[in-house]
Parts: sequence; C-alpha cells; structure tokens
Amino acid sequence: MLICRHPSDNTINEISISEIGNVHWDNISGGTQKKSGSYSLYGYIEYSLAAKLVKCSGRHDYGYNQAKICIPKRANSSSKYMDGYKELLKQAGDPPPSIISQNRPKNAPPCTKAILGLLKNSDLTRGELRQLLLVKGYQSNTILNAIRSLQKNEKIITKGSNYSKYQIIKTNTK
Repeated sequence: MLICRHPSDNTINEISISEIGNVHWDNISGGTQKKSGSYSLYGYIEYSLAAKLVKCSGRHDYGYNQAKICIPKRANSSSKYMDGYKELLKQAGDPPPSIISQNRPKNAPPCTKAILGLLKNSDLTRGELRQLLLVKGYQSNTILNAIRSLQKNEKIITKGSNYSKYQIIKTNTK
C-alpha cells in the first residue's frame, strides 16, 4: 500500500497492508491535524515506521506509539495496490456523506448545478441568484463557493464587482 500523512501530501511511500491498523474514514489528518473538505481513508502504523515513511516531525508521539496516516485512493489506484485498497475499504465501511452534501437541501442538486439551472433562461444579478438559492435552502457560504468555482472553471461570466449584489452573472456559452 502507498501511504502519506494527508491527502494533498506528496511524500508517499510503500508499506505492507499488514502494518496498517484501525482503518477508518476521516477528514482530519494525523500530526498537525490538517482538515480536508472531503473524507479519505486513514489508518495507524507504528510511530517508528511513520517517522521513516511519511512527513512526521516526531513531536506528536504522545506515548501511543502509533501515528495516523492517510491511504490515498489516487496513489493506490494502480493494479499493484487496488486489491489491498479494496480490502481496506471493506474494513473501513461506507464513507460518511461529504460535508458539502450534508449542507445541501434534501434531494437538491449540488449548488453549482442549481446555479447553472437558474441561469439557463436568463442572466441574474448576484443578489437575485443568492436570494433564489437561499429560499431553496442552500447556505450562504455554499453559494459563495459555488459561484467562485463556476468562475474559476469558466462556466459563468460575471460583470461588475464580486462584492456587489448588482453584479451580473450569466452562463458562459463558449
């Protein structure tokens, strides 16, 4: 298996599946307690191994003699590691719902899809779009992040200040 300290860590090393225990889903890494927006597979290995294989400062051994490590799906997707990864998935059980989906209104699409649906027929101001989404049950922060994501991915075009409720938002028809 390939392991690292947290999902965005580039220090990845190989370890035997038999060295990994207490496999579970989490969105907080070991060590510095780095929080992620989604859940990943985690487990524990001997602290002495962690110090050699992953980014481990050595300052977090509180006598438990184990370190929390991440078992990233992207790194273990090759045929060499996939069977082991599937075994660990069975041990961990079903992943919890994502934080984003927990904040979504019941039976509603992701906020980005809802925005594109509302913009399909006409352009809207940021204030109008926000109000329509709030009424549907989306949270303010989710709306803000969805608009930013759609801008970054060039799915929408905006005219005016991002801080103005009068900013015009329309779909990008490239």
